[in-house]
Amino acid sequence: MKNKQRIYYLFYLMVALFPVNYLTTVQGQGFHYAADSLVNPLLLKEGGLVLCFDSLNMHMGKLYDNDAPRTYTFRYCNVSSRDVWITKISTSCGCTTASFASEVIAPGAEGTVALVYNSKNRIGTVETHAFVYTTVSTKYPVARLTLTGEVVCSDKWDYLPYGMGVLRIKRKQVVFSEVTSSIRPSERILCANTGEKFLKLSAQMLPPYARFHSEPDVIPPGQEGDLVITVDGSKLPEKTKDKLQFTFIIEGLDASLSDRLVNVIINRIQ
Repeated sequence: MKNKQRIYYLFYLMVALFPVNYLTTVQGQGFHYAADSLVNPLLLKEGGLVLCFDSLNMHMGKLYDNDAPRTYTFRYCNVSSRDVWITKISTSCGCTTASFASEVIAPGAEGTVALVYNSKNRIGTVETHAFVYTTVSTKYPVARLTLTGEVVCSDKWDYLPYGMGVLRIKRKQVVFSEVTSSIRPSERILCANTGEKFLKLSAQMLPPYARFHSEPDVIPPGQEGDLVITVDGSKLPEKTKDKLQFTFIIEGLDASLSDRLVNVIINRIQ
């Protein structure tokens, strides 16, 4: 009798506890399957016996993120014994669009599917798919067309996000921490001359306790350098708050005033 009660008790625990996990797992699997069926649906097993494509994969090579959209053409032939036509083509990514002729494809007739790939803001490895549906089956596509490649950044100075005309810089604000009257700290801003002429830079609106120069003193075309801001702690105003702030203008550049501003913050220790 005790064994029976123990079995019933174990059965009760299984019913009470495991269905939740089981349903969660099934629903989870169902969710993933549903999502995958939209992005990568199962192909019709006999799809290749209906439309036969010259190639199902095309490698686009290296593209730039500012390239114009490119078109890739896939040729096919109706190798079946009946009239068919393409009903739709779905793509796995918004970067790719498809076009095709919505006309009857007689047995032995040929045609093309065009995929247009837009590389804008798509830096990285590319693998995008297009699924071809016909009158043979509205549920399963007869073919999966694939484009692969790589999109690279067209801006070689993208690690220097701020532009001052031909000068690109890493940041437009510098912070000096724990400045006392006995030190003369310096802060550097990485920069690059993206133009075709040498740059000789200077600064305006600097307070008496700050100095500016570039290293090198003249930055060659296509080369990196540093903007160096130095603060003389002994010259800081005596009757000021613990935090000082000023903005200066970089001269020697053909750029708007707002672009040439650099903000400086000094955290002072008495």
